[in-house]
Amino acid sequence: MKIIKTYYAYIFLFSFFACSVPVNAELIFLKQNSSPKYFAKDENKEGICELIYKEMVTRLKKQTVSVSIDPILYPVKRILSMIKSGEGQVFCGAGRNKKREALYSYSKSPVYQPSNVLVMHQDDTYIAKDYADLQSNEAIIGAFYGASSTTFLKTFEGVHVADHFTEVNDGLLAVANKKIPYFYYHDLGLTYLVNQSKLPIKLMPTKFRTYQHWLLYSKTLSEKQISQLDAVLDSMVNDGSLLTIQATFFNN
Repeated sequence: MKIIKTYYAYIFLFSFFACSVPVNAELIFLKQNSSPKYFAKDENKEGICELIYKEMVTRLKKQTVSVSIDPILYPVKRILSMIKSGEGQVFCGAGRNKKREALYSYSKSPVYQPSNVLVMHQDDTYIAKDYADLQSNEAIIGAFYGASSTTFLKTFEGVHVADHFTEVNDGLLAVANKKIPYFYYHDLGLTYLVNQSKLPIKLMPTKFRTYQHWLLYSKTLSEKQISQLDAVLDSMVNDGSLLTIQATFFNN
């Protein structure tokens, strides 16, 4: 029995190290199809996470750490799958929950602090003060499929969540066409999209929850690689670089 246990222990260790990213391997940073976290190349803009990546890459190069930023804008579900499998190692702008903590590692410091808000039709005058108001209102609330903010919203009994939206713009269009009364997401994305939109929509002024977004790391990374990434992010916190980037996208 002891020999069998030792055998399986070796198999486990071999599998773990076989799936780990070599310390000197190029790290792949992933981008999401979510503005203004990231923008398509033809938009000639840099999103908040792109600016964070840019500064991190500059500092990592000084430590001879090689980084490649995948130019493709992926949906969040695809990104989570890639991070889990090790196809990509770093993703900027992830919410945090227990399920994700079991599958991924997180940066020591958050990268920015968004708030959950609602988009409503411009003719709507109802203002919910908190989640209790949403529970008693019984209105259908659209939400982004797979987002941690959606998972949190669904914990409130009595709140009717329609989370089949895989594109935020589709949710905004549904509100504009009065197919749903509200769409729920974070203010980083919704403020930008509402300001850019010509649809008859507006933001409800209530901030329902303020939380933090982090860098998400693949568990295939070594402790040394995670320490290098965290050290670079800490240096950006300490010298004010991260705050300067945040201030471009948040007014509060």
